[in-house]
Amino acid sequence: MKHKHNISMKHKHNTKTCVRKVVTALAATSAVASSALGQVTNAPDADPMAAFKTDKGLISLTKAAPELTPVSDYTGGFWHRSTLFDDPGGWRTRAYDAGFTLDAQLTQVFQGVVSGGSASGSGSGNYNGLFEANASMDTAKAGLWSGGLFYLTEQTSFGNPLKNQPGNLSPVNSTALWPKAYDDSSVLMEYYLAQALPLNTVAFVGRLDPANFLDQNSFSCTPDSQFLNVSMNSNPLFGRFLTYSTYAALFMTKVTDGLTLEYGAWTPNTAPGEYGGNWNDYGIAMIPYVTYHAFDHPGMIQVIGAYTSKNAVDVNNPRLVPGVITGNPPTKSDNWIVEVSGEQYFWEPKGASVPQAEGGRKEDYHVATKDFGADKPGMGIFYRVSTTPKDRSAYNLYLSGGIGGRGVIPGRPYDRFGVGSYWLSESSDFEKQPLIASALQDEVGLEAFYNFAITPFVQLSLDAQWIAMSGKQSSENAVVLGTRLNIRF
Repeated sequence: MKHKHNISMKHKHNTKTCVRKVVTALAATSAVASSALGQVTNAPDADPMAAFKTDKGLISLTKAAPELTPVSDYTGGFWHRSTLFDDPGGWRTRAYDAGFTLDAQLTQVFQGVVSGGSASGSGSGNYNGLFEANASMDTAKAGLWSGGLFYLTEQTSFGNPLKNQPGNLSPVNSTALWPKAYDDSSVLMEYYLAQALPLNTVAFVGRLDPANFLDQNSFSCTPDSQFLNVSMNSNPLFGRFLTYSTYAALFMTKVTDGLTLEYGAWTPNTAPGEYGGNWNDYGIAMIPYVTYHAFDHPGMIQVIGAYTSKNAVDVNNPRLVPGVITGNPPTKSDNWIVEVSGEQYFWEPKGASVPQAEGGRKEDYHVATKDFGADKPGMGIFYRVSTTPKDRSAYNLYLSGGIGGRGVIPGRPYDRFGVGSYWLSESSDFEKQPLIASALQDEVGLEAFYNFAITPFVQLSLDAQWIAMSGKQSSENAVVLGTRLNIRF
């Protein structure tokens, strides 16, 4: 019996690592699930789950899917290890083996508007930083029960990121949105339990960042190492349906080797730092997630369907620059959104998935972190297409796509790059409203980045954005250049 680990999605969060890619352990499949209720399974000689068991016979979720925590191995030489502080005295490895992790990373961004933008934007340069700390406890390694993982995320932001200077609608710096948009703050963003259940299901229950679970792909979903513009890393229209920190119950069920069904519910009005939550409305989603191979290379496609009972408007959308969409546009309850998105690799380095013992080079590309685990070496395309009702949305159609990759240049297995564009289409219904029609229009942007891995734990990026058509009619088309430094401790 073969057990496979199906890894999908996660951050911003790692923060936003596509960690914000959550890695889904469907993983532990039915064997972990059968033990998830606390049953000890000391088995026969040919026990296929032996590698995932603790010495007490409990099945560990992080043994089955190491990518569920930001870092799964702290050892190694300076140029190849996962963290700056290494494993002094072996204490981080001992803690990991006992079920406990404590990780942190810092992302710093400097950007400037070199031409165009708002009246005060041209020539401006701004700096900001985002610090994220993560802690976890594997319940099996801690001797409690099988298949559980408690997870915490804290984020602190500082500095003065670009905001209105580019004069456009989609934020050119995604890191400015956590934990509270354009606000120096420190917030406990996530505290949840991941638990393997029967029927090949994993549940995530508690306070979490939906950006780590929804709308993920290998090339464009984490602003600490990939694109910086919000509309290149995620669907900005989702901001009307959920925040970056909400109470939720999400489930992922592995139906077949190629099909995972993701579904759940959340509180759409709960804001970061609002620990009591806002329970006045609800949101639900259903996502069939399909993996496949085409032309001998992996691919993925997902269809996201979401609904919320709240009066969703773009005025308070946290994924758009505040103050651009103003006034009192019409609002209606019973809001929905549909997205079709996916990826397709078309090139992979020879031997990158084959162990050295079998003549390959897999170890040359391997880094024991969540973001590298979800971003396999190779090159491919990505795409997103989404729509919402036009009678209550200033922008009701969104498209983005491009090319991305890792390990494309020989001798640079950890470097990443991406080139892509996005389009936000103004609602034809809102065009009939004089105040909105005179201020807004379609927005088109392009972005390219190269992430140079000085080491796996220190990554320096160069980023260029061209807002070819600003959603704000009074702004000129803008060129934004920037750098980003990400350090994992």
